Amino acid sequence: MNKLERHLHPTFNRGIYLVRYTGKGQEDKPQNPGLLKIPTGACKFGQSLNLKDVKERYKSHFKKEKNVIEMHILARIQNRDDIDKIERKLHLHFHDRRLINRNKRRSEWMQNIDSKELKKAFKKIFLEHFHVSV
Repeated sequence: MNKLERHLHPTFNRGIYLVRYTGKGQEDKPQNPGLLKIPTGACKFGQSLNLKDVKERYKSHFKKEKNVIEMHILARIQNRDDIDKIERKLHLHFHDRRLINRNKRRSEWMQNIDSKELKKAFKKIFLEHFHVSV
């Protein structure tokens, strides 16, 4: 934790992140084998009310392999409603690229998508949400 982070209000550690799985392929839910296998390069947007713990949660989830998670904090956002709306818009934007599980439901996990495309979509949705023009 850097000096600035120690002085921020706890609610300022909320926001949106992007995670990419770089391993060889693993079950999304080990307690439900066969539901969805996460392929190399799969990625997902997520939200957290405590961004500092997110990477550790994913490391724990994919504990069979080491160093298979790339995590990027995309925005720290204080308002929970803004976080929810932005995440929903991201899921809608990439709807057709989301992986489908054995039950024919779309997962939050998406296909391997180029980082530039992900960043471009996030930036567009983020700026539109907050009515910012550049």
